[in-house]
Amino acid sequence: MIVKEKLRRFIYGLLLALVAANIPLYFVFVRPEGEAVSIEAQRMEQASRELREKKSAIDMVIDIEKKLAESRKARKEFEARYLFSRGKVSSELLNELDQICAQAGLLRNRVAFSYGAESEFGYQRLSLTLPVSGTYSNIRKFLNVLETRSKLIIVDSMVLQSEKEGTGLIQMDMNLSTYFPVQP
Repeated sequence: MIVKEKLRRFIYGLLLALVAANIPLYFVFVRPEGEAVSIEAQRMEQASRELREKKSAIDMVIDIEKKLAESRKARKEFEARYLFSRGKVSSELLNELDQICAQAGLLRNRVAFSYGAESEFGYQRLSLTLPVSGTYSNIRKFLNVLETRSKLIIVDSMVLQSEKEGTGLIQMDMNLSTYFPVQP
């Protein structure tokens, strides 16, 4: 039994010596490897976070580009529907006003045009003075018909020039304006 006891102590001592010898090996070889794995995992997490942030930024830019394209399309549709074309603004406007005057029963005289000094937001202002003559009822009808038209024509002011008493005829200068795109 004493031999077994000595053998057991020897084995325990040997195991303890092996464990004690492995502790420095752990700190030299195993622990740095574990820290390297941990550092690499942190780097991968940081890279993943940066990638998500960049993807989010790219998605925002794509969304902005999409909205800009929709905005350009809506602007083109607005211009086509409500504004006169750039090259023919005065002739199209006169044609439109002639139709409205005829529909309202007004007589139109010579029109005076003036262009705005500067364009604003890609649009140029065209102002005009439209001398008309007719009855009060004709002028009301002109304004009503003007409001139903799709093209943008703004009534800036109306100035009574003369009224022929007893006839009901009025001569009036209507100051109107519109906008047209300055860029094709």
